[in-house]
Amino acid sequence: MKIVSKTSSNAPDILSALLTEIIEEGIKDDASLIHSGRNKIWRKEISGMTIAIKIYGYSPLKSIIYSIRKTKARRAFENARALIARGIATPFPLAFVEKRGFINRLTGSMYISMYEETEPLEKYIDYGDRLVLDEFARFTALLHSKGILHHDLNATNVRVTVKDTKVTFSLIDINRMKFASKAVSFSLQEKLENLTRFSNFDTSYRHFITTYIKYSNLPTEIIKTALEIKKNHDRKWHNRQRRKNFFKKLFHLKLNE
Repeated sequence: MKIVSKTSSNAPDILSALLTEIIEEGIKDDASLIHSGRNKIWRKEISGMTIAIKIYGYSPLKSIIYSIRKTKARRAFENARALIARGIATPFPLAFVEKRGFINRLTGSMYISMYEETEPLEKYIDYGDRLVLDEFARFTALLHSKGILHHDLNATNVRVTVKDTKVTFSLIDINRMKFASKAVSFSLQEKLENLTRFSNFDTSYRHFITTYIKYSNLPTEIIKTALEIKKNHDRKWHNRQRRKNFFKKLFHLKLNE
């Protein structure tokens, strides 16, 4: 067995020992589970601060693929540093750790960051909050101008803090990102496709995309193109969901025959 880890210089000394303990023995009872699914997230107090521990789940095939590719944990750690370096907020990265077995096969990995108490963007979209939508349009225009694409830019991975009329944003679930160098920018198609995941096609989305185009200094004629890209994305998504539900029902019927 081999353990690979990297810890931020700002992390407390006790964290290094904690990493090895968790990756070998699992989470102890003094941590609170705050998200359960393929990936699990715990909140834990350590050295007077609150941290978030994300443990990734992998299929057998993916564990082999990650013997030669960067793991989600490592990418999350590196992407967090890259975001902060470009002036974009994300929970401060503390460490990542990987557990590897025979021929470097991945058998476990986790990412640790500071824990932040924030609200998901979806809470504000559901209420059609124009202040938050306007500021989110400004924020995404800023992201793109800084050469950043978050490939899971949905309404739960964008976190919001509102104090009076000041709105700030933070990004989580950041293992799938793309960063452009100063010499290379993203195409308009890439930028507009990047803005299709966080909302349904409704009046709030129309308002958002109109405001985004204003803050991006794009011609208003682009609005029509952006809305077509959004419609196409949603149509494909609904088709995938219908196929998925069909095969789920079919599989369920086969099991019960």
